[in-house]
Amino acid sequence: MKRRNSVNLRNTCELLRKAATEGLNALCGSNGCAKPCAASLPNEMALYARWTELCTELDRLSGHLRDFASARPTIASASDFAEKDECLLEGLLSRTWQAWGVFCRACVCESCMGTFDGSGVAIAAHQYAASEGHVSGAAIRAKRTPNQPIWGNVNTLLRSEPTWGDVNVLVTIIPRLAPANQGQLLAAFSTAFSSAKTLQLIRNATAHNNAQTMGDVQNMRSAYITFPLTHPVQALFWTEPTSRDFLILWAVEELREAGLAAIS
Repeated sequence: MKRRNSVNLRNTCELLRKAATEGLNALCGSNGCAKPCAASLPNEMALYARWTELCTELDRLSGHLRDFASARPTIASASDFAEKDECLLEGLLSRTWQAWGVFCRACVCESCMGTFDGSGVAIAAHQYAASEGHVSGAAIRAKRTPNQPIWGNVNTLLRSEPTWGDVNVLVTIIPRLAPANQGQLLAAFSTAFSSAKTLQLIRNATAHNNAQTMGDVQNMRSAYITFPLTHPVQALFWTEPTSRDFLILWAVEELREAGLAAIS
C-alpha cells in the first residue's frame, strides 16, 4: 500500500489560512471596523472552515481505514474479509460519503448566500438567496428543470433536497443557481467526478445489495487492479493503478483536493 504524501496539501492549507486572516483584517480595516474580521467573521460564513471540517473528518475516517488495512498481512481476495469487517467498512464508507455531501451542500448554500473564499476574498450573495431555505428550495427546482424562475420557493425538509455529493447533480444545479463563484465550483467538483461517483456507486450497492448493484460495481473493474468480490464493500480495497493506493484511500484524497479547489 502506498500512502499518498499530504504535505503539499497541508502547506497549502496553512497558506490559505494565513491569506484569509490577512485579507479579512485588511477588509475590516478599510471599512473602519474596530474588530479584526478574521476574529469576528461567523464560522459558518467562511468556506475555508468548511474545508477544514471536511479534512478533519476525512483524516479520522482514513485513519480507521489504514488501521484496518495495516492489521492484515494482505488484502487480495474476498476471503480476507470477515462479516464483521464488511459491517465496519460499510459504516466508514457511509460516513465518508456523508462528509463529502455535507461539504458540497455547505459550499453551494454559503456561496449563494454570500461568504469568503479560502483566501479571504468576498463572494457576493445571490439576490434571491435570503436564507438556507431559499437555496434549498431553489436547488430542488434546479434539479428538476432548467426553466426559470428557479428561485422563490423555501424548503425546510432536508430529505427533499438533492443528493449533494452527486457530481452529476452539482454540475446540473450550480449553473441554474448561479452563485458568483459558479465557475470555480463547477471546475472543482468536476475533478472529483471519478472518485465521488465510484464511492457513491459502492455505497449504494452496499446499502441495496443485489445482483444488479453488484453488477454495477463489477463493471468498474477495468479502471482498477481488482480481485473477485462476494460483497460490494470489498471493492474499497481494490487498487487504484496510478497512485497504487487502495481505492478508498485514493478517493478520499481526491475528494480532499477537489474540496480545496472549490474554496480557492
